[in-house]
Amino acid sequence: MINATDFKQAIQSIEALGVTPTVLVKIAELTRDPDTDLDTICTLLKNDGPLVADIIRISNSPYYAPATFHSNLTAAMNYVGLREVNRVLSLCLARRLFARDLNSYGISAGDYWSLSVATALVMEALAKQSGLNADDAYTIGILHAIGRVLINHVIERGGFSIFWESAEPIQEWERNAVGFDFAEAGAMLLEHWSFPAETCNIVRGQLKPVAAGEPLSLLGALQFTQRVLALTGWDLENQDWQLAEPDGYLQASGLTSEQVHRLVAACQQKYASILETVDLK
Repeated sequence: MINATDFKQAIQSIEALGVTPTVLVKIAELTRDPDTDLDTICTLLKNDGPLVADIIRISNSPYYAPATFHSNLTAAMNYVGLREVNRVLSLCLARRLFARDLNSYGISAGDYWSLSVATALVMEALAKQSGLNADDAYTIGILHAIGRVLINHVIERGGFSIFWESAEPIQEWERNAVGFDFAEAGAMLLEHWSFPAETCNIVRGQLKPVAAGEPLSLLGALQFTQRVLALTGWDLENQDWQLAEPDGYLQASGLTSEQVHRLVAACQQKYASILETVDLK
């Protein structure tokens, strides 16, 4: 097994994939400030050439369907608007993070991207219905399994021939292979990237059961989303599914199974549109 010291050192060596992770944190802080304008955000973004190119490309995609294509950052940002900044940046981050297969897991970049974006969409929709922070929900959904990127990086960086066999529960394999499961690994990486403590704690706690009667929270929404996606599939296409009753999150949120089915159907349409937007090649 890879020891904890080696694992923590690998966090320092992992490619930061440009400045996107740090910028996402800063942008999230700025968008909470009512005095922030798009010029301030553009100034922060403009020094990262690949990020600017991604933002312009996404603003011109079928998801946003502009009447005319944008040729510069200012035009792109003015079109998508301040409220959509976190979403666009999250998609850019996902494209960078998930562009490589997770060979140690036997998971393709496309499948990992599908899981992350589907989780983000359902999380965001649940948050809007439940009065939680939708921007934070979307970001947490995108990043919830990022620990697997780090674990795969650690294994490949060390030259180890360690591969997950599907007969073994994936979290057990992770703990045996590197000493951490993906939730702990993801929280450690997000802490290294200076994400808010609340985000890190939700990612870290996603595998731990939420106590019955616990107040409505983003952690509960994440765990509920994972239960839903286990039934619908990563692409949300399976329509013949039914939640186990009773479900603690449903009880806390006041949502019905029928409402969740409608919510998931709407997310599947958004997912199909985003599929045309993010190019992993």
